Amino acid sequence: MPENKLFELDELAEKVGEFIQYWGFKKVHGKLWCYLFLSKTPLDAQYFIDRLGISKALVSQSLTELKDYQVILEAGKSERKTLVYSANPNITDVIFGVLRSREKKLLCQIFSAYRLLNDLPKESLDQENLDIENIQRLGTMIRFAEKFLSGVLAFEKLDFRQWKTIFR
Repeated sequence: MPENKLFELDELAEKVGEFIQYWGFKKVHGKLWCYLFLSKTPLDAQYFIDRLGISKALVSQSLTELKDYQVILEAGKSERKTLVYSANPNITDVIFGVLRSREKKLLCQIFSAYRLLNDLPKESLDQENLDIENIQRLGTMIRFAEKFLSGVLAFEKLDFRQWKTIFR
């Protein structure tokens, strides 16, 4: 176990994990990110194995997933020659990366499934007692969500640094 294990730190990591889980990620993702974000130095997989008492496989898989979403970054090697990780300091990049790689993909899958249903003959829809007008409304909502997400992602290219100075 890591020395000087603070209950308060573990409690915070637990709550961050619960919050992240609410948004569709794994609880362990939030916990790992929290420790990395708060640490002065990059951490290796063994730290999490010891701190959380979880398997090497779970830590490895979770770190890979967080790297894939660009939530964490490889930060070199430790004195023991193990990979170390740090939290991505650019929260905006993290948010846009997740929206681009996860939410956009989910919306595309929803729209594909919608089109399959929408393309069925009216008789099939009637047989299931489905409201054709509501099917059309759902399509409109999905297209709106796609446009809204595309609009949000368009902001990724904007530079808001000047705005920060105004609102400080």
